[in-house]
Amino acid sequence: MNIDLQDVEELVHLEIEREGVTEIIELEVHPTIDLLGHVREKLGLEIDVHIFEREHDEPLLCGIEGRKHLRLLAHRARLIEVTVQYEHHAKKKEFAPSATVFKVLQWAVSKHAYGLDPTNAAKANLILPGADQPLPRERTIGAFTKPGSHHLVVDLTLKDFTNG
Repeated sequence: MNIDLQDVEELVHLEIEREGVTEIIELEVHPTIDLLGHVREKLGLEIDVHIFEREHDEPLLCGIEGRKHLRLLAHRARLIEVTVQYEHHAKKKEFAPSATVFKVLQWAVSKHAYGLDPTNAAKANLILPGADQPLPRERTIGAFTKPGSHHLVVDLTLKDFTNG
């Protein structure tokens, strides 16, 4: 079997997160196929599930030309209400499910939410209530919602996680 190296180089690498699923699905697709249709078929996604590019507020309507790597999120909601709890307070804001944990954390430590000083802001993390490790900052918030949920509750913590 002969493999055309030019065809291999042209493949688009996809990393896909889904609501309520911690594992990231990786796919490689040829750029000429229907990207969204292929993702829907491979993951068994229903038509009401939106496919977002990471850090984009609006769902994709078609594939993206000229890109070799895409990070996507499949989620039913167009917006998620995120509640960030800190001490005895709770602040809420809506984000696209494709927003990263880091983006939510930046909002939480800013003057728009808790207004932490720079020293505490640098130590801050978001963690699911009852969890023992912070949420990975590069992941999308939509991956941590329960399937069908449009709400995510997280705690803002200043705990040092570097030494286990």
